[in-house]
Amino acid sequence: MIRKILFLLLIGLPAIAFAEQTITILDKTTDKPLSPATVHITAIDGANKGKVSVHKSDKKGIVKIPFTGKSRIYIRYVGYEHIIDTIDGNKNYTFKMQPTSILFQEIVTTGQFTPQSMQNSVYPVQIINEERIVTQAASNLRDLLQTQMNMKISQDNILGSGLSINGISGSNVKIMVDGVPIIGRLQGNIDLSQINMNNIQKVEIIEGPMSTIYGTDALGGVINLISKNTESCPRFELFGNTYYESVYLVNFDIGTRFNVYNDHNFTISGARNFFGGYSEVDTSRHKEWKPKIQYQGDFKYATEIGNVKLRVSSRYFNEYILNRGPRLPYYYENALDDEYRTNRLSNSIFANWKISKYNVLDVLTDYSYYQRRKNTYFMDLTTLDRKMTQNEGDQDTNIFDNYLIRANYSWDNPYNLISAMAGIELNYETAEGRRIEDTRQEVGDYATYLNLNYRPFEELQIQPGVRFIYNTDYEAPIIPSINLKYNLFDNFTLRASYAKGFRAPSLRELYYIFVDINHNILGNANLKAETSDSWNASIDYRHTFENSLLTTTFKTFYNDIRNLVDFAIVNATDGLYSYINVGKNKTIGGDISSNYYSKDFSINLGFAYIGWYNNLTESSNTPEFTFSPELQTNFTYRLPFAKMVQIAAYYKFTGKLPRYGITIDEANNEVLVLYETSSYNMLDLTATISVWENKITWQVGAKNLFDISKIQQSQQVVQGAHVSGATNMPIGWGRTYFTSIKFQIN
Repeated sequence: MIRKILFLLLIGLPAIAFAEQTITILDKTTDKPLSPATVHITAIDGANKGKVSVHKSDKKGIVKIPFTGKSRIYIRYVGYEHIIDTIDGNKNYTFKMQPTSILFQEIVTTGQFTPQSMQNSVYPVQIINEERIVTQAASNLRDLLQTQMNMKISQDNILGSGLSINGISGSNVKIMVDGVPIIGRLQGNIDLSQINMNNIQKVEIIEGPMSTIYGTDALGGVINLISKNTESCPRFELFGNTYYESVYLVNFDIGTRFNVYNDHNFTISGARNFFGGYSEVDTSRHKEWKPKIQYQGDFKYATEIGNVKLRVSSRYFNEYILNRGPRLPYYYENALDDEYRTNRLSNSIFANWKISKYNVLDVLTDYSYYQRRKNTYFMDLTTLDRKMTQNEGDQDTNIFDNYLIRANYSWDNPYNLISAMAGIELNYETAEGRRIEDTRQEVGDYATYLNLNYRPFEELQIQPGVRFIYNTDYEAPIIPSINLKYNLFDNFTLRASYAKGFRAPSLRELYYIFVDINHNILGNANLKAETSDSWNASIDYRHTFENSLLTTTFKTFYNDIRNLVDFAIVNATDGLYSYINVGKNKTIGGDISSNYYSKDFSINLGFAYIGWYNNLTESSNTPEFTFSPELQTNFTYRLPFAKMVQIAAYYKFTGKLPRYGITIDEANNEVLVLYETSSYNMLDLTATISVWENKITWQVGAKNLFDISKIQQSQQVVQGAHVSGATNMPIGWGRTYFTSIKFQIN
């Protein structure tokens, strides 16, 4: 026995004595290894004094220390603050690197197994950070996305604004707040002007199909608004904002963040937005852009119980729109006025259970309520008395309820060959109202999904996924996807993906009836479900200078959608619209953008070229696609002689959009025509002045400097892609000037 012990001592002690020590390099935010980080090690004593050794960390973030004794180390990694320190070569070390906002090394959560740096995400995620939201003076999501490339904003002055991404309409774009879908689509769109930005920290955008993870409404992409962090509140903070725009738009919000016993964190905020209405020709009564008042209230509570992070949220929105009708002949003493009232409430509970270092269970439950009420009144303009009209179709209330349970289990060990995420999603929606067929309808959409992340070697990630769906109204196919991320070289990254998509028509598209003086819309209970195939690819180039970053991205996409549900004229004489299945619908295109970021200056240049499928090409000798260009440039600059002043400009050019359609000539014959919507430019300029350690911010600026209010469509058509019954389409209310004061005191 003694011999064995002596033998182990003789053999083992030298092995221990000469074992190489290591440095482990992790992301401070996620605790995940950074690879390849560059480590310069300079010996400062002993036999190797003065020698320098340069290493790259491996996929586990590990670098072996080549020298015994003391050494000076210098660690750098793109998008992180550098680390300079002194180490002892006889010890092991772990260094956690802090991401730097200047280099846009943001942490993303949308579509990820666990929070991930944007650079390491298998998806090409775009981030609009808080600085951009502030400098652009964006009051709502419509303002923020108005100059975003690959996005088109449409406007109906009663139903609100809509959105398309890469040519795919808003009914296929999922919009969420903290992962909770926003309900209440009108004509297929969520009204972007109803989504206030006063308590939003950043916006994460993924272009392309995300149906495998997020299910229906995610064929075109996902927009996830991340609210400001409540998990680490200061003891007490008061914040607010006042905003005035020269079109008589007056907004005000105020809120507080605080914690109790350092364990219970609260955020409470409220907002009031007022718009007096606008018309190019002021009639003092009937406005093109309708007067409205919006109220919003947010409540959030966060705490930690052991390894579980708990968040309780409640968001309330109320909107009142007044559509004053023109004076009625013959004496012009009376008028018909419409009132539209919208109420939206979302209550959610989110739990994040860190089972172990790399095993996480996320559970989200949510109940969302949406009500839209429309009333018509007969006004006596001499006495100002009013009474509800007796026409039954003039009065209406519709209520939509949505129940959501979503649970994800993620096993995301970066040291292993395979990571996994499995989850379930249960959606149940009801619709009630006089204009709902049979006064009540319901639908259930229940799914389970699985995604794997396979890393055969350090530079390559392959992520296949699949979603199984049971829909109570439609037979859903199996939805597969595959994503690939490959680091070609140190500075080049290739991403590519293929995915199938599925979207069941909504209850509103199937059963809703909406009739007023401006709209005549019928649902269609015979609609087929949409299915799609989508291909996306991108190449990113990143180059880091001493204090700045240059990125260039080229992206391309192709989407093939069958049975696309579109909004179209079905009876031109009566102005009757309905939802129809178009059949084939495709979009194709690409864009190239370049961004330069530094501490005081940033600039973005981008060009996109998007093509839409011509659904008349099979019955006529016309091109398969028609194309439209876009050009975008943004910049921010902090004055060197006055660091508290930052100026910014946001510009976008949207080119002519040609389309083929059918019109009716004087002889009542159908005629094939090429029509187009006109091009236009949008430009916003802002100046931001921050004082008292950024506790008070004053902004002044101008929006829509090219004074765009409408764009022209050359002809009215009754058949074709994206049929419109109008030749003038509203874009904005023209050039305006604004001022804003924000404060944040803690």
